[in-house]
Amino acid sequence: MFIPDQYVTNITERYTGIYIQDELGFLENRIRLTLAGRYTFASQSSYGGKPDKADYITPRIGLSISIDKQTSIYGLYDQAFIPQSGILTNGKKTQPITGNNSEIGLKKDWFSGKWNTTLSVYRILKNNELTADPSKAPNSGLSIELGQKRAQGIEFDIRGELFKGLNLTANYAYTDAKVIKVANGVSNDVAFKGQRIAGSNEHTINTWLSYKIQKGALYGWGASSGFTYLIDRATGSYSHVSAAQNLPDHFKLDA
Repeated sequence: MFIPDQYVTNITERYTGIYIQDELGFLENRIRLTLAGRYTFASQSSYGGKPDKADYITPRIGLSISIDKQTSIYGLYDQAFIPQSGILTNGKKTQPITGNNSEIGLKKDWFSGKWNTTLSVYRILKNNELTADPSKAPNSGLSIELGQKRAQGIEFDIRGELFKGLNLTANYAYTDAKVIKVANGVSNDVAFKGQRIAGSNEHTINTWLSYKIQKGALYGWGASSGFTYLIDRATGSYSHVSAAQNLPDHFKLDA
């Protein structure tokens, strides 16, 4: 990709992080609480100039409750802080990505633990993430901070043994991923708001089969095969057209 000389810069980035976590159990460990936090310090400078510095504390809280020996419910909340670099069209400094993730779910074991399932709902918010400015030429090297993106949906996982040596892992996820807020100064606000997140897909199906030989000279050897199916895919970039832009479904087989 060609980037005009006036937009070429030399950026030095440094990151330091400290992560602390503690897990607590109550009522004979039927209730489990996870408390964690991360401190991140970031420094960024261009051509040896005075660095821009930022620090942030991001918490993480998890709670799991065992209803019985086979069933548990859980909840999770955490925040994100991710420094980023780029050249903004408006000439301002880039802001770090911030956001949060919320998830609740139900886990259950079946048939004496040979099978297990997880059903969850989630919501992810991201702020300030850079994207190429669609109002400029594709090779301009200019970006915008789009605003706030939201991805929310439901996910189902199932894992288990079909028969001795043959195991199945399958997953389905529905995701509603859209731009819900547009940053100040971004042109053509109406077109961006409500657009699907670039590169997202509404439905995802994953299936994986694995087999291990159970006896004989080849004991322990195995083979695996699976596929990924992406349905209702959005394009990998944004446009000034408010209507959703879709790509053909994508199927990939691995063996």
